[in-house]
Amino acid sequence: MKKGLFFLAILPLLHSPAQAAFIDDGWGARPVGLGGAFTAIADDSNAPLYNPAGIVQVQWNEMSAMYARLFSGLTLYAGQDTVHLDESYLSFVSKPSSFGSFGISWANFNTTHLYREDTVTFSYARYAGDFIPALDNKLSLGVNLKYLHRGISLDAQSAGDPVFSGGTSASAYTVDAGLLWKPEEGEWEGWRVGLSALNLTQPNVGFQVVDKVPMEVRLGVAHQSKQMPWLVPTFDLTRRNGITGYQGGVESWLFHDTVGLRAGANQDSASAGISYYQPINKKVGFRIDYSFTVPYYVEETGGSQRMALTVYF
Repeated sequence: MKKGLFFLAILPLLHSPAQAAFIDDGWGARPVGLGGAFTAIADDSNAPLYNPAGIVQVQWNEMSAMYARLFSGLTLYAGQDTVHLDESYLSFVSKPSSFGSFGISWANFNTTHLYREDTVTFSYARYAGDFIPALDNKLSLGVNLKYLHRGISLDAQSAGDPVFSGGTSASAYTVDAGLLWKPEEGEWEGWRVGLSALNLTQPNVGFQVVDKVPMEVRLGVAHQSKQMPWLVPTFDLTRRNGITGYQGGVESWLFHDTVGLRAGANQDSASAGISYYQPINKKVGFRIDYSFTVPYYVEETGGSQRMALTVYF
């Protein structure tokens, strides 16, 4: 990405089924600090983004908000306007009930005065043992119902482009599904395996020509040993649009789970993160997460920063 060329770069993607919409740019400060390897962990309000089955692990009501400035220090222009690339995420996940676990979230990718994507997600998960007692609570199942919306703002130069003759926005619905295997005892105790399939229906979000969001499959493995419970390595494999990706990271919670440290990497970037957890009383607490990402292939940038606040109640 070079200065002054962002608008020219994005237009070809909107003219053809380039399958560039709703790409995972790294959501959630904590998961990004792990390089994006969160499918097998998925134990907080970031879970709907990676594996909806994980929300059964949320034991309190959780409300979280994240903001990210992508590629800080990189100046982009669209005409006379300075363009920033931003991400926002707002999520609520309920504590478990006899009806299961529920969540609602909103994710937004925004290019200043030019382009935006919004995803509204309703999540539901339950232990498989609720239906098949022999499975107990080792296996959980989850599903997301998602509403996708994308839109572009035109200027005098692009207003007559035929690709927008049918409108400057597009919307669609789709679903995700996931499972999480987490035995609490026996020879496999400490292992976690997650599997999720995102955008199962491959919805069309094209402006004029068909532009389907490809299905993404995520397989994750994590391990928390009895000998070192404070150290959790995790690894994900992903498959989207014929491309295999990998993410790996390690997380450590110290000082009675007050401070969390993490580091990770994937095929595009390296990352690190830190968290601070503070209980206010027996019923209320909060956590602050921060992550910093350094891309391998984008020049003239100081990296991307993400900050999130989670409130427990």
